Order: sequence, then structure tokens, then C-alpha cells
Amino acid sequence: MSEMQLDISLNSIVNPLKNTLDAGKFIFLAECTPPENERRLEAVIERITPLADTMEKQNDLCGGIAITDHYGAPWSAVEIAAALPEERRNNHLCYLSGNGRTPGQINELLNIAANAGILNLVSVTGSAVDLSLRECRARGFTCSTRQLQMISMRENGFFAGAQFNPFHYDHNTAFALYNSLTGKINAGAQFIVCQSGWDMLQNQTLAWFMLHKKSFLPLIAHLTLLSPDKAEKIISGKIPGVRMTPAFRKLLEQELSGSKAQFEAAQYRRIELQAAGCRLMGYNGVQISGVDFPGRAQVVAARIRSALQEFRTFEHWLDEYNSHQAGAEMGGGASRFHLFDRVLRRPYNFDEPPVINDPGKVDFSWKEKFQYYLKRFLFANADTQRAGRDYLLKKLLANCQTCEKCSLPQHHFICINNCPMRMINGPCGAVNEDGKCEFSNTECVFVKKVRCSRWREGFSCLESTH
Repeated sequence: MSEMQLDISLNSIVNPLKNTLDAGKFIFLAECTPPENERRLEAVIERITPLADTMEKQNDLCGGIAITDHYGAPWSAVEIAAALPEERRNNHLCYLSGNGRTPGQINELLNIAANAGILNLVSVTGSAVDLSLRECRARGFTCSTRQLQMISMRENGFFAGAQFNPFHYDHNTAFALYNSLTGKINAGAQFIVCQSGWDMLQNQTLAWFMLHKKSFLPLIAHLTLLSPDKAEKIISGKIPGVRMTPAFRKLLEQELSGSKAQFEAAQYRRIELQAAGCRLMGYNGVQISGVDFPGRAQVVAARIRSALQEFRTFEHWLDEYNSHQAGAEMGGGASRFHLFDRVLRRPYNFDEPPVINDPGKVDFSWKEKFQYYLKRFLFANADTQRAGRDYLLKKLLANCQTCEKCSLPQHHFICINNCPMRMINGPCGAVNEDGKCEFSNTECVFVKKVRCSRWREGFSCLESTH
């Protein structure tokens, strides 16, 4: 009886953020990174409250904060959100990280959220930067797809989203990641937040992909307001996973060479252009990091308002954007692959919808083909047999990880449990640009699965992106 009362209570809670997205209004969320060493929850709330107050006053932009969740911090984002005033908790986004958490611990955080009436969650696997392969396996992760499956099984009225990284240019990696996105949507994601990046070409690619798949979930672009310190770290390669072209690196170096005021002006203008561009591409809002002070958030909000008024057509915006970037490509290399043709050259045209580009001939060696046929002969029925059967052969040919139920036939006889982060649906956002795992320096199992799928099924399997 108590569970039924809890469900009824939660389903009746007003959710301003969801209502705003459902109404098609553009939102601005300021990313809030709570202090990692503060052990008094009251002090954490005291620090973030001024920013939350400032954002809630941005009525026309439906402002709020996005509370991030970090491994090892004394307080989870859910616990911090639960300490905010009850009537304001659902103006904001709350991140739920699986980094170092078991499914049981994720379930405990979901119970806290349900009891506090917190509805807006973003499921993320979490970062594993600077971990070795052994450390990664020992820490353990509950991937975002598994979290979404857990949330979808509850009846608490959660509004759950997923994070996605569109900033990859290798065709196999890109297809693997978009397969992963489709899996997250199928697992129950109700909106999508990009990982942080600045390449507007890839932001539009994501928007086109969603339309191509007739998936009309709200999209929130994650942008970054660069400070001089952060720009210097990015240029020197001290921030892992950040990719840029030499042309864009040179542009940032030129901006850094000027005065502090000139650098700030260039970054504010870039944020204006990115926010306006995202709106014209069909995004429902932006989440911006680097604005974790009330005064800076107020300035950014005013800039976004101005930009949304300034740019009413895609063509006008594109001319100004290219001028500001001095024609510099922001991401990708000489052999970069783009999912669609003519991206960042035109808005989406419903009379001429984009189609996925053919990535060309698959690279699948004779040795890999031989191994595939051998495993298919030996393990064709492995999913219907006892998991430990033929263990030594499975270990030798597929590096078997002794799963409770074997799924080799469903994954082209590739054991996906070789993923160090235990992803179940696709690669993590930090897979290297060449498709290699960031921990083992071997090919990501999900990227290999895409290559095998292309060899076995041809281009049609990529069109379906299943």
C-alpha cells in the first residue's frame, strides 16, 4: 500500500523542466560541479543555491542547473538535489553516474530520488580517466543503458535522459556509437544530452540522425565557456578525450595571444553562436559548463537571449558562424567520415531528407573471417546451452569471461563482456578516435562488432542502426 501511495504522490508532482521541453521552449542549464572535498552537505547547498536562484530567474529561458555526479565525492548529485527546497527540485537536471557503483547502489540512489520527488535524471556511465585496465575492472561500472533499464521498470514517474558523444569521425566508431544511442532510446531514454564538444557539424549530425530515425526526443547540447586556463590545458593536451583540428588549435592560440578582455569576448561570442545554432538545428536547449558563478551565468543568459533574437534563419547564422571561426574546421582529420552529406551547409529539408553515407568497403581480414566461421561452427547454440560448456574453447577463441548466460551468437561471436567498463550496448564515449579501447589499446569490442556486421550484412545493417 505504501508503494502505491508513493507512486501516486510522485506522478502528481509538477515537473517544470519536462513541461518546458514538451512545450518546445528553449532552455539554458548552467552546469554545476559541486566541490569534491566538502563533507558538509549544508556547505555544498550554500554554495550552489546562489547559482540556482540566478538561473530560476531566467524565466524566458526556463533556466536551471545541471548537477554533476563524480566518483569519490562525499555527496552524490541525487543527495544534493534532495537537499534543495522541495518546490524547486524539478527545475533542474540531476546526473546519475555508474562510476564505482553497483546496480544495487544505483537502486538506492533511485529510492532517494523517488522519496525526495526528484524526477529529472541523466544516466551516465561515468569517466574512467587515468585508470589502468586492472583498476577499471576492479572499480566496476553500472553503464547508462543498464540504469535506464532499471528506471523504466519503476513506476515513479522519472523523466530520464541519457548522455551521448557524437564527436567521432572514424566510420566504424561512429556507427558503433549511434547503435549505442539507439539502444539507450530503446532502454527508455526520454531525452538526450550531448557530451561536451564544440563541433557544430557533429551537433547537427545528431539532430539529423534523430529526425532520420523519426525519434523526436528533446535534445540538449552540452557546450563549454572556455577560460584562459582551460583553453591552455586543451591546447597542451592535458584534458583527455578532447579532439580538435590544427586549424582550430591555431585559432584558440590566436585568441589567447590577445588581452583577457579580448579572449573573453571571443568565447562569449562563440557561446552565442553555438546556442543560436543549436536552436536553429532543432535542439531544445543547452547545458553550459564554465558558468558556475551567478554573475557569469547572468551574462551568458543575456548573450543567449540576444543571439536568439539576432539569428532567425539558418543561412544568416551560418554566415556569421563561419566568419567567427575564420573557416576553421573544429574536429576530424583528413580521412574523417561524416554520417550525412552536406551537414553544416543547409538546414534539415523535409522535402529532401538526408540519408546515411555509405562508409565504403569494410576492412575485415581473412584471419578474422576464418575465426568467425570457426566460432559459428563451434558455438552456434551457445546461448541455449549451459554457460560453462566448452569453456576452454570459448576462452581460447573468444576470450570468454564466464558470463552467467552466453550471448556469443547475438554478438557475431564476440564476447562483449571483454569491455573493461562492462558496457552492454555500445562503446563508452571515450573510445579512442581509431576505435581502440582507451584501457587495453586493443580494438573496442563494439567497434569490432560493427565491422563484422558490415561484412556479414552489408550496408543495410548500418541503415537500420539496430
